[in-house]
Amino acid sequence: MRAQPGQLRGTQAEVGERDTAAGGAVRRVFVTESHDLDEARDILDRITTQDRADMPATTQRRELAALDRIEGGGADALADEYIAAVVAGAVERMRRELVVFGRIDDGAAWRIGLYGIDDAGEQLVVDWRAPFATGFYQASFDDPRGLDRRVTYVGSIQDLFVEDFLDGEVTGSSPLMTELSRSKGPAMRAAVATLQSEQDALVRLPPTERLVLRGGPGTGKTVVGLHRAAWLVYNDDRLTAGRILVVGPSDRFLRFVATVLPTLGESRIVQTTFDRLLGPSTGAGSDERWLGLLDALEADLVRPDGVRLGRRRFTADAIAELAGPVLARPLPWRDRRRAFVASVARAAGFEGTAAEAGRAVAKVWPAVSTGQAWSRVRNRATLLRLGADAGWVDAWLADDGDGALHDEVRARFEGVPATYGHVILDEAQDVSLLQLRAARRRSSGLSLVGDDAQRSNPRGLGLRRAATELGVEPATMDTAYRMSAEIAGWLNGHARRHGIDAVELVGIRPTGVPVRTAASAEAARAELAGRWAEVAVIDAADAWTHKGVEYDAVVVDAERMDPAQVYLAASRAAHELVLVGGPSA
Repeated sequence: MRAQPGQLRGTQAEVGERDTAAGGAVRRVFVTESHDLDEARDILDRITTQDRADMPATTQRRELAALDRIEGGGADALADEYIAAVVAGAVERMRRELVVFGRIDDGAAWRIGLYGIDDAGEQLVVDWRAPFATGFYQASFDDPRGLDRRVTYVGSIQDLFVEDFLDGEVTGSSPLMTELSRSKGPAMRAAVATLQSEQDALVRLPPTERLVLRGGPGTGKTVVGLHRAAWLVYNDDRLTAGRILVVGPSDRFLRFVATVLPTLGESRIVQTTFDRLLGPSTGAGSDERWLGLLDALEADLVRPDGVRLGRRRFTADAIAELAGPVLARPLPWRDRRRAFVASVARAAGFEGTAAEAGRAVAKVWPAVSTGQAWSRVRNRATLLRLGADAGWVDAWLADDGDGALHDEVRARFEGVPATYGHVILDEAQDVSLLQLRAARRRSSGLSLVGDDAQRSNPRGLGLRRAATELGVEPATMDTAYRMSAEIAGWLNGHARRHGIDAVELVGIRPTGVPVRTAASAEAARAELAGRWAEVAVIDAADAWTHKGVEYDAVVVDAERMDPAQVYLAASRAAHELVLVGGPSA
């Protein structure tokens, strides 16, 4: 079958009749690939065995052996226990499956795999993250990138997918469609072998570039975020895995994606939630009016007055003139105070100690710790004096606190406790302004992925506003890879009927199985469980906790759900979707 211009890589489910020449070519490729895949796996086993025997380390042994020591990749001890118990076995299986998953030919044959493998100086497998491997993902019949051929397979090479760019022939079964059609399993799988060109282009953006990605459900936005994390470790010499932070929406989400980064060889990347990183957020504590109020608090703490230092006496106006420029600097309070004390000492020609100078200006510019500043933030009289609305103040003081707001106060008075080379926020449509500011303080490199149709936080910025805050244009993905075309079509209709701000999905995998309704959620679940391993019944009580997770089949108990909850719950289904009750369905 001849490829059509603009065809997605590997989306052809089956090629029809093969002519004799094409069949012979595929058989020759199969023989070669069988031999080389066996050789790569043998070398992998030998490398790993040597590492266990503590032989001299090589780059390959360090990378591969890291997969045998998976720990610490979770948000806390509970997540680490899950990784140790469940993830390690899955990673080992996927590691062997993805040793080699494809080949590109440019006169020579180059195997592409999960990590680079060389044998006595011969490059047997090229790491998928290497710049040279870009052609495997980006080549097309319109632009073959100098390649003669691309061969793709995942795990088994009994059925190769061969794209011959010289004669325009496509032969074999699509690894992408095979992967999308399979049962989901309890955890997300690495998609390194089937990344599509538009996904790969986002994964390989320069490390310093900021990304805001609006992706509809099933378009692979989480895949982009996690694979970008692994790509950054490989391609940015400034970064180690421990200096990349991935923030997800929930513990359920972290468990679902727990195998991806260890499979890609990066088990030390920190994965957590905002609740664990900063502390829980509240409605009153997430209010954007806090930024102006904290500015007012800082200004209120500086009270120019006459000061005597050494032989020099300063008037209140002179002190105000010295304090103004320093107060406006984008530095923590303690650093600005230090700079103010130094400027007063210079102006006075003072030769004493900094501590003596600090004591002289203590009433003008006091030393304030995070704890002292926070006590003012929790004080009703102080907040009202600074101009806060009484109703807002009462709502705020009824809460126990707010993690993102406390982080803002700490950053203003003492600085940021830890920084990272890159921060990736998943389900970023729900990130508040204070949470986004917390992420920005921790890294200049930011990647935000999400879906505005799945907003559940009333204080969430949404991705368009987040992009504006970061000064970038949002990217969009609309190809619904994960779910059937029938489910994608139903979601589009539901979003239009209810005015949901959703990306219009493009379904590519029709299955002939329509979205249907049922009278009983339990009966529907039992019937689906006879066909699928991962079946979920989602109701109004826990709809938002399933965000970012996917299942083979979903029963949406729409009673008491609003349209947005129905959209979120229905979009978790990959193969079958059943709706029970509720006017919103």
